[in-house]
Amino acid sequence: MNRIRRMWCMLFPPRGSVARPSDRVQGGLLGFVVLLALIALPAAASFGSETYASEREQSARQLDERTQVTATLLADGPEIKVNSRTGVVGNGEPTDATWLLPDGTRKVGKVVADEGTLKGHTLAIWVDRDGNPVDPPLSSAGVVIDAVVVGLGLWLGALASLAALYGLSVFSLNRLRYARWQQEWFAAQDRKTHS
Repeated sequence: MNRIRRMWCMLFPPRGSVARPSDRVQGGLLGFVVLLALIALPAAASFGSETYASEREQSARQLDERTQVTATLLADGPEIKVNSRTGVVGNGEPTDATWLLPDGTRKVGKVVADEGTLKGHTLAIWVDRDGNPVDPPLSSAGVVIDAVVVGLGLWLGALASLAALYGLSVFSLNRLRYARWQQEWFAAQDRKTHS
């Protein structure tokens, strides 16, 4: 409660307060920064909404053009390799496999098989209309996550930029105030020594 009251007094110094002009400028800057942060929220949400709409169309197009089929490995996958430093197993590699298309045509080609998989192992893959392996389509959850990340990321970036600009402004105002205080101090010292 005390912090809110201090912020309110910084924004709107009461009559008869000892607020300097630089304090009033700082309060005005704080109000402007808060206003810009509030304006940035719907703008960021709009970008997130645009991202959602465009990626939803892309996801629908990909789901229409791609089909999930089951591939059977014709050879063993890559050997298991463990990184001696991290203990992390490496990624899969292209391996010969066969799969049946929805129209009954059998295709042979390369699919990415995990390390340690053996000949005859089956795995789900996505294929295009020609039966060639492709990346999985963008999922509905992926579309929502991307939209939220874009919108929230833009708003947080705007907040960080505004906070940095406000901090820089306050730093500059403090330097001006300290310089003025020092001048007043030296003037007071000069008056003491000459009197």
